[in-house]
Amino acid sequence: MLLGCATAVSAQESGGRDSLTLAEAVVLAQETHPSVRAARAGEDAASAVVGRAKSAWYPYLGVGASLTQYEKPMIIAPIHSFQPDEFPGFDRTILNGNLSMAWTVFDGGARRARVKGARAGAAAAESGVISTEQTLTARVTINYLEVLTARGVLDAVNRSIGAFQAERRRVDLLLGEGRAAQVELLRVDAALAEAEAERVAAEARLDLAERELARTIDLPVEDTRSERLRAVRLADSATLAERADLIQRALANNPELELSRQQVAAAEAENRLAKAAWWPAIDVFGAVLAFGSREGDGTAEWQAGIGLSYPLFTGGARSSAVSQTNAQTRMAREELRLAELQAQDNVDRAVNAALRAEAVVESLSQAVQHQAEVVRIEQLSLDAGAGTQTDYLRAEANLLRARSMLVQARHSEIAARVELARVVGELTPDWLYRNVEIAR
Repeated sequence: MLLGCATAVSAQESGGRDSLTLAEAVVLAQETHPSVRAARAGEDAASAVVGRAKSAWYPYLGVGASLTQYEKPMIIAPIHSFQPDEFPGFDRTILNGNLSMAWTVFDGGARRARVKGARAGAAAAESGVISTEQTLTARVTINYLEVLTARGVLDAVNRSIGAFQAERRRVDLLLGEGRAAQVELLRVDAALAEAEAERVAAEARLDLAERELARTIDLPVEDTRSERLRAVRLADSATLAERADLIQRALANNPELELSRQQVAAAEAENRLAKAAWWPAIDVFGAVLAFGSREGDGTAEWQAGIGLSYPLFTGGARSSAVSQTNAQTRMAREELRLAELQAQDNVDRAVNAALRAEAVVESLSQAVQHQAEVVRIEQLSLDAGAGTQTDYLRAEANLLRARSMLVQARHSEIAARVELARVVGELTPDWLYRNVEIAR
């Protein structure tokens, strides 16, 4: 309740937030997002199941009482021997009370199997929480990067529009002096119109990304506007480990794999529980019984005993239960093997995506540098009268595309590393702090 109140107050007071870092966004999401809250509630429920299963190891102790009105007088207490001077008597209103105790001495291992299955369920729920938190961390990071990407694309478009507007002023001046043709003005106006269309699309993309981020971390959209977000970059220490090492770490740390392992443990416990039905159950019990009437006549006695129960015939239910749980155990083990293969495939895909993104960033960085130089040369040639406007406008458009692609590639590289960390099972706020830093 306190956490919920603190979160609500934080959300209400967030209107004065000056900036929002990626780490802050992740923490806010993990505090407020319903997927994490639901997973944590499931973990609490699974822990309660463990407590309920363990309670079967303790004896039962209870009390009971009754008040019965008979049509005709009824004997007040049981008659254990016929002794006229100790006869309990009759009454129409009978009072009964008891304090009873029972405990199962032996049940063929059923209690142990239930506790083992409940613990496996609790461990699976814990893995589910970790998996949900890491999935949400990846989602918030992708949303955050999408805002930065859309902002970077919009900035690139605005820079090109500024260059086209400067070219239009130059052409308009030359046209007034009779030194330029009308077609040059039409050509630059066409380039401006195309860039304006790209700006509208970039603005729409940015607004959508800001709203998606706001919903994910439960903040007003004003707090997730791009001007309040901090640009990020991969830290210099964020190097790729060897593929074999990453696969081994994934097999050891991936929470979805751990969930599959606990499902195997739960299936084995269910199988052991089914086999326990072939053993007899032995119980001890005792009670203190009290009898009386409205006239008093109170008397009490105790009893104790031991009981054994064993079903001689169940119509094949026990055999079918054992066969069913045997099959479910085999299925759980094969699903674990399948999950391990899938984890290795996911690591391979994530590593290849990270390597590809790194290469694309390096290539596009060079492309932007070269294309910027081409634009500079074309502009000098145009000013000197040696170049053509068509070449300049084409070079400027190519520079716009290269800049936009570079912005997206840099953020795609971060996203690829984040996905790799999620697949390996290491995507935590601490991992983000160490591998993704604020760009200076």
